[in-house]
Amino acid sequence: MKVTIPVWKLVDMYKGKYPYGHFFDDKTLKFFGERLSDMRVLSNTETVKDCQGETHECYVLSRLQRKHPAGPRRTYAYFDVETLEHIAG
Repeated sequence: MKVTIPVWKLVDMYKGKYPYGHFFDDKTLKFFGERLSDMRVLSNTETVKDCQGETHECYVLSRLQRKHPAGPRRTYAYFDVETLEHIAG
């Protein structure tokens, strides 16, 4: 499914749904060397299977991890479209 959503809106929706969630906290982002300005929500959702074998339709967050041991690298995080739960594959 094609979506157009800015990263700040995803952060607001996530914090509204999970007020005690730490995924977008300043200290968490700093620990991984990430910045909201380096993040983008990709324009297509993806169907992702989690570790329990359930499938989820997800927003894809592209982020740059600057403090990765092998040097900066681009990683992806998946958030369920309905629940905004972070999906770990």
